[in-house]
Amino acid sequence: MIIIGHELIPYSPLYKVSSKDEIQKTVPNSTIFMNFSHIKLAKYALSQDINIALHVEGIKEACLANALGAKYITVEDNIAKSIQALATEYLFDSKILLLVEDESGIEVAAKSYIDGILLSKAIVVV
Repeated sequence: MIIIGHELIPYSPLYKVSSKDEIQKTVPNSTIFMNFSHIKLAKYALSQDINIALHVEGIKEACLANALGAKYITVEDNIAKSIQALATEYLFDSKILLLVEDESGIEVAAKSYIDGILLSKAIVVV
């Protein structure tokens, strides 16, 4: 299980961006985080060989995020199981991360066989 943002496990933060200028402010080799609504910005980032995490709200967005090449697809608890089942069935290259506020999300994700969790404190707003 991938766990990003827990104090006991070393991690690199994800940088929440909404513009090209903000992408340029991030550290080299970082992963940037954005909502799926910023898909054109995501395409730009990938063209610059920057890892991205896309937050999706449904199956269609998850399929597109994976096809685009997102390293991570983040989801809320209400759709996590269905997105993970889809990712497992279709062998997504993207990893599915449950977006959580605290470490109680570890057990929730583990019971649902989600690839991992992203604690919200691991997201830095640029």
